This record gives sequence, C-alpha cells and structure tokens, in this order.
Amino acid sequence: KYDSELLAWLQKAGIEPAPWTVFESDSPQVGMIEHTTEWSAKRTGFEFEIDGIVFKLDDLQQRENLGMTAHHPRWALAWKFPPEEATSVLLSVDWQTGRTGNVTPVARIAPQSVGGVTVENTTLHNPGEVARLGVKIGDKILIVRRGDVIPKIEHSLGRAKQEDLAGRHHADGTLFAHELPKECEIAIPQICPSCDSSLVVEGAFLKCYNILCEARTSRSILYWCRALEMDGIGEKLVEQLLDADMISSISGLYQLTNQDLTSLERMGEKSAQNVLSELVRTKQMTLGKFIHALGLPGIGPELASLFASHVKTLEGMFDWLGGAHAVIGDDAYGPEFDLTGKTHKSNIAIRGLCEHDGIGEKVAIQVRDGLELRRDLILELSRYLILDEEPITVSNGKFDGMTFCITGTLTQSRKVIQLMVKAAGGKVVGSISTKLDVLIAGENAGTKLTKAVNLGIAVWDEASLNQALNASDSSSESNDSTKPPQKTQPQKSLLDF
Repeated sequence: KYDSELLAWLQKAGIEPAPWTVFESDSPQVGMIEHTTEWSAKRTGFEFEIDGIVFKLDDLQQRENLGMTAHHPRWALAWKFPPEEATSVLLSVDWQTGRTGNVTPVARIAPQSVGGVTVENTTLHNPGEVARLGVKIGDKILIVRRGDVIPKIEHSLGRAKQEDLAGRHHADGTLFAHELPKECEIAIPQICPSCDSSLVVEGAFLKCYNILCEARTSRSILYWCRALEMDGIGEKLVEQLLDADMISSISGLYQLTNQDLTSLERMGEKSAQNVLSELVRTKQMTLGKFIHALGLPGIGPELASLFASHVKTLEGMFDWLGGAHAVIGDDAYGPEFDLTGKTHKSNIAIRGLCEHDGIGEKVAIQVRDGLELRRDLILELSRYLILDEEPITVSNGKFDGMTFCITGTLTQSRKVIQLMVKAAGGKVVGSISTKLDVLIAGENAGTKLTKAVNLGIAVWDEASLNQALNASDSSSESNDSTKPPQKTQPQKSLLDF
C-alpha cells in the first residue's frame, strides 16, 4: 500500500536504499523544507555524491489518482541542492567550430575542484554570453557546476592576483604552474578558426557557413555515424581519413576500399572489414533516418520522421524544397489570403508542414534552410544509398483518414491524447482549417474553439474521444461529434493529498 513499506522490505532483504523519512502531518511542507536544509549541510560528508532530494507521495493508490504527464510523475518533486561554487582565474579563450557551424568560445581556467571534479575548461556558449558576463582574460572568476554536472562561469570577481594561481593541481595530481596573463578583453574572431572563412553574426551567435569547413565536416561525419549506430568508426578514424584526403564529406565513406583502410596506421584487415561491413549495412535506411543523420540544426529523430512522412520520398522532398522557397507572386506560393482575409505569412509548402502538431513556422524554415545547405551532399549520397519511405503505423482504423486538433486544458497530457489519436489511425495537426475533422477541446479552449464552431467542425471533449475509441462501431461513433465539450474537474496536485 505504501512506498515506505517496500523500502523497509528491501532493507530487510539486505538491499540498502538511500536514507528516507516519512512526513505525516497536515502541513508536511514545514518538515520538507527543514529536511532540505539539513541535507544541504550534510551532503559534502555523505558516503557518496548526491545532488538533491526527491519527495514522493507514500500512498501508492494516491499516486495512481495523480497520474503522470508525458514528462514526469505528478506525485513526486525533485529538489536540487544549490550548485557548489569556487573561484578560479580566466587564463585564455579558444574558439571552436561545431558541426552546425556555431563558433563557440571555450574558457581555459586555472584548475579548480568543484563538487569533487577538477575543472580546467568550460564553455562560454556564444559571443552574447561573453558580452553579458563582461569577463576579461586575467579576471578572478566565480564558477559553479549547474546540476553538479556542467561547469559554468557565473561572473567576474575583478582583476586576479598571482597568488590566486598558487597551490593548484591538475586532475592528474601534477602541480599547476602558470603566470598571471595580462588583462585584456576577449577578442571575438572575424574568421573561422578551422577554415579561415569569414564568420557571420546572427543575434548572440557566431556562424561559419562554409559547408566544406574541416571542423564541420569532421563533426558532421561523426554525427552521421553515431545517428546510424555504426561500430568502429570513431573520432580518431575520421581524423585519419580526413588527414589522408581519403574523404572530404559523408559520401566519401561509401567510396572507401579495403586497401584505403588497411593503409592507415593501426588499421588491420579485421578492423577494415568491420568498417566496410558497417558501411554496407547502412546503405539502406528510411528517409526519416537519413534526414536525422544529416544533422540539421534543431531537427531530432522524431521531427525528421514526421517530415519524411510528409514528403514521402527523396523526390517529394526536393519538390517540397522548391515550393518552400516560393514568395508572394510565385505560382508555388499558393493562396495569398486565409479564410478570414488575412495575408498568409508563408507559402503553402511551409504552411502544409506546419499543419503537423509540434511544427511551427520557425522549425519549418530550419528544415528548409538546413536541407538547402546540404542539397549537393544529399544528391551525392543518393548515388550510394537506398532510401525507403517512412513506415506507416498500422492502426485499428477507427480514425483512419481523420484529422484532429487539440486545444485547451485536458485531464490527460496533450502528448498522451496525440498518441491515442495516432494509434487509432488519426492525424494530429496544430491549426484549424477546413480540412480538420474534429477539434478535441478541454477547458479554456479559446480562439481555436471559436474558429472551429464557425467553420462547422465537430467538437469533442475527452469523454467523446474515449467513447469513440472504445466503440465497437467506429463509423457511427466518429460521426456523432457535434456535442459541446464537457467541463472537466481541475487536475489535483501533490499537496492536495
């Protein structure tokens, strides 16, 4: 019945859980706050490293009543300890080009132990963060480990002194010896540190747009290999291949021969055959996996799969890409005005992609620009690869051919509702149009509900959705969809129990 009973049983069985306390009162918040204060003081002397406390509802039945969101249980709260702090000295800043072209400043600091980890390098993220912090080379700085994982410069403590460098050791225990650098501003580079191309400032970020940049190429190839779960092709091998001019892009991998590989240092016959086998294995994949492995900024595997389902084939993708560049006046732009007479902000290709739930105009444009930048690479890869259409999920067919939109506050998470609809063969979109079949509306539905009613679109509440899903005759139930959404009880919170 209670989680604490399970913990006690584990303890009796010889399995020692982390320490726990049960709070039984009408106002457990007081005890919980005192508990956090106590453990904040005890954490450094505890037998193993901890980064916080978890408060959970003890009653297992009440946990069921609270349920979960798509992200976390409603019956538990995680309280993280404040980050541990320490001081160091900013010695220098190096700039590195990542696979997406972002040029990132990396701070080199005097070694300092924070939370049991010796920190000597930390990212400054982008030029915007450098400007915000206002730190200079030679400054004494405050550093923290956010979530006890990521070291971060918090702010400057003014000009450092030579004694601020004394008594420090590297992670391997050797003595640190370094002169205090001369105070100076952090210089923002004008050219790429890898390929010497001119850099472009975009908001707070610095970008290299040379698709042939060696740093971008190396990281893009590694991303491709990891996305396709290739064994035996790591950073060292990729660097060897690039240095030997055996490859200059991802497509070069699929032109490698056994002779090429065995000519490399420390590459035997067996290792070479393993690499070639992995390359053969990955010559056939779904279009979604292919798009994900290209490493478009901000485009993960789920979004890549969704886009692939939208365009169907590689040819369809290039057709979409052509339309996605259309401007007002072009035939490919589509209707200039919506049903209310407002001017469309984007062309019909972008708008069509945005009909998928979770894709907005910004993401659609990211997809377009990322693919356009890689057009030549995609065409080159298409010579060596077989790309299959994205598989269609087989459903029970209750919602086959139907399009849904979700709005308002629901008792279940929006993600859960989406999965229910998709599992039944339905399609979920993010906006109201005449193509929509059903609007699933919760409380505070707002303008989407008004627009749906005006267009004569069926409106369901959660009860109607569940009824349609559970009905034996899907066609009759799916058409009975005109009743207004029912009021739902507000979701209880952890402290209601």
